[in-house]
Amino acid sequence: MDELKTIEGVEIFSAGTWNGDTYTTTDLDLMVEAFKKTSDTVRPFLKLGHDDEQKLLQKEGLPAAGWIGNIYRKGDKLVADFVDIPKAVYELILKKAYRKVSAEIYYNVSILKDKFQYMLGAVALLGAETPGVMNLK
Repeated sequence: MDELKTIEGVEIFSAGTWNGDTYTTTDLDLMVEAFKKTSDTVRPFLKLGHDDEQKLLQKEGLPAAGWIGNIYRKGDKLVADFVDIPKAVYELILKKAYRKVSAEIYYNVSILKDKFQYMLGAVALLGAETPGVMNLK
C-alpha cells in the first residue's frame, strides 16, 4: 500500500539518567531482546504525544500513527525503524510538526511464560512537548 510510509534509523532512547532513572547499554540490549521475542504478538506502536485518547488519530479514522518495525542498539542509543505510517502522519513529520520522540518503557512485564525487565511499549511523536531524553537526534 503506497499510502503507508517508512522512516528508518530514528533514535528513540539513550543510555543515561532520565527522569531520575538510570539506563545502561545493557538495559537497551534487554529492550531489543524483549522486542525480538514479543513483536509478533505485542508490537510497539507510534502515537501522537503521550495522550492515551489519541483524539487526532481518532478524528482522522487512523488506528495508529504507525508501528515499530525493528529496534536495535547503536552505541549508547536505542534506534527504531518506523513502518506503516499513514501518509497524513508522515507528511506532518516531514513538515516538522513532530520534531522529537519519547519512548514509553514498560518495566517487569510478563507475557505468557516470559518476564522482561524492560520493554518498549510505544513511541510518542512530540510536537509542542519536551522529551525526557534530551540527547536524541
